[in-house]
Amino acid sequence: MVRAAQAISQKAVELIYLNDGPIPADRLRVMRETGEVIAKSRLGNSGSLRAAFSLPTERAWNPDDLVWFAEDDYLYLPNALADLVAAKEAYTNADYFSLYALIGNRLPNGSPSEDKRVPENWQSDSPRKIKGSIWRKALSTTSTFGARVRTVKEDRGMMLAAMRCGGAFDHSTCLAYQGFTPYPLWFLAQGVWGATRPIPVARSLAASLVRAGFNVYAAARSMKRSPRFLVASDPALITHLESAFLADGVDWAAVAADTQLWVAAGLTTDSR
Repeated sequence: MVRAAQAISQKAVELIYLNDGPIPADRLRVMRETGEVIAKSRLGNSGSLRAAFSLPTERAWNPDDLVWFAEDDYLYLPNALADLVAAKEAYTNADYFSLYALIGNRLPNGSPSEDKRVPENWQSDSPRKIKGSIWRKALSTTSTFGARVRTVKEDRGMMLAAMRCGGAFDHSTCLAYQGFTPYPLWFLAQGVWGATRPIPVARSLAASLVRAGFNVYAAARSMKRSPRFLVASDPALITHLESAFLADGVDWAAVAADTQLWVAAGLTTDSR
């Protein structure tokens, strides 16, 4: 990620590392040399996301700027973030951006998704070449994504509620802000009826209520004709490091080896 960030003008990018718990010394050194370190403790996954989503408001960032939320288990092509910035400028109507996305029912690794529902009225669009990569409309992405600061501020409450839905809440979030119903009625009912003990029943009921609320939110966006627009690089410019889901079209082992050489050379822009 640092390498990709250095491909952008240094005056145009700011790196903030939100750390939950101790960080190995060599990694912490890189963070301190390349950005700002915010140390927290006992946040967990959802707590880390809540803290990250609060930063645009706390720091009073420019509404027209782009913020990139980055999980720590991704590998980046050197041009990934520079191409992202170019896409943000080219897609003036886009609210959210991804470098690793579900395009219809096609996963970033090229295989069809078996557990992600594609709404019947979702439609793809024609690809656009922007700088050195291809971009198109996407269905959903993970918790590693980009958005305009204005969008994050407006959607923060929705994002926080999404984490209470459980399951693949990131996929559900993307469906909801695009105006697609994320949870069919049969799914909501199944969530309650499938629980057997008192505590699981209570949790399932609570989750179902939040999920039903998400359906209402999605319907409201659809009726107001104000759905958000998500675009993504296709093929992906970053990859989740779960071996079964490495993005298609790139020799990621070679990227990893090249990145290691770049690190060994001292994290300098000259070695990109």
